[in-house]
Amino acid sequence: MSGRDFDGSSEEKVARNAALRSQIDDMLDDLRKRTADLQEKQAAAAQQTFEASSDDGMVNVRVDATGTVQEVRLSDKAFERTNPEKLARSITSVIREASGTAQRQLQSTFAAEADVSNVPEVPGVPSLQGLLNSGPLVEPPDPGAERARRRSEEAQTGRAASAPQVQAAPDDWDDDWESNRRGGRR
Repeated sequence: MSGRDFDGSSEEKVARNAALRSQIDDMLDDLRKRTADLQEKQAAAAQQTFEASSDDGMVNVRVDATGTVQEVRLSDKAFERTNPEKLARSITSVIREASGTAQRQLQSTFAAEADVSNVPEVPGVPSLQGLLNSGPLVEPPDPGAERARRRSEEAQTGRAASAPQVQAAPDDWDDDWESNRRGGRR
């Protein structure tokens, strides 16, 4: 192997070696700085919470930065002003809205770290481009679309209709204690 790299005086080799060491040291310093910045971002993101509420204020949900539900609060009137099915749909929708907001915020916060456009391709090594730029495994819910869907549904069904009428099925229990002192079934 006779190449130019192996030719030259010992002083040139020392100078090239020093230049390479300096370049590697600069790269390591940059890597340490980026790692520290990333750890700070991760710590800050882990402390974030997001809240969403239904328009009528009956449902309030708090999620962490990953979209995991931390708390669900229902107003005192929630069971008086709606039926269980509508309340369940409202809770689910508000959770999806809060979760989508959190997940989208997390993705936008760390999008720059996933950018590998300036990483050179190395022959024989799998490309990072396809690995990191493939997007999320599951697309998070769209908070705006979720709120719009909920509003549309509420408008169609008569938002916060009057309290549901409770209809008790006739029973065969004897509630007249004076005529039947033993009580119970007739």
